[in-house]
Amino acid sequence: MNNKELQEHILSTYNSLRLGMIILGALTPVVVVLWGWEWGIEWMPSISAYYFAPSDNQIIYSVYPVRVLFGGILFAVGSFLYLYKGFTKWENRLLNVAGLAAIGVAMCPMYAQAGYIPYSNRLHVGCAVTLFACIGLTAIFCHSATLQWVTDVKKRAMYKTIYCITGLMMIAFPLVGILMAYGTDAIANRVYWIEAAGIWAFSAYWITKSIELKQTELELYAMQGRVDLKAA
Repeated sequence: MNNKELQEHILSTYNSLRLGMIILGALTPVVVVLWGWEWGIEWMPSISAYYFAPSDNQIIYSVYPVRVLFGGILFAVGSFLYLYKGFTKWENRLLNVAGLAAIGVAMCPMYAQAGYIPYSNRLHVGCAVTLFACIGLTAIFCHSATLQWVTDVKKRAMYKTIYCITGLMMIAFPLVGILMAYGTDAIANRVYWIEAAGIWAFSAYWITKSIELKQTELELYAMQGRVDLKAA
């Protein structure tokens, strides 16, 4: 493998990590519902509720068929976030914490019965908020490290606007979802859509980041030593 092939291989790895997070984020709110319907699970009030949503088919391998899928997705996203190296020290730290938090969401599921496993529900919510807060902060405060290489002023402003909007959505929606969960049944049943919006904002962020980096070819130039990316 020559130097050019190695650079293309490394670049492909980063593109694949971003693509994986885009796909998993975009499909998760849809897949958990469809997989639940396949096993006779009715629409749940929140995405987290699908973890221990019981199936009406007692013959299957598990009475909670969605938890395997849900947990697998969270572990995959968490691994991708941890393995993905940011352009600055702070971006990298935030992504690492977000990755660990995603795994924490899977390992501390939300139980319908309060107190069944001490602190599991609180840890689940805490990890979920941490996950989205870290990605949101990355989107809002760490975009300048790469945007400075976008020469088109209008495109740079557009990317910045998208990053700030998606970042705020990722921070705000989980908090709104928590407040709604303690409201009336009619309000609590809409938590799913708030969670879904936060997850789709996550995908939108990575879509935008992928488009930006493809336009500037910054990763390739960095590997070739053609740009100076000093860690912040």
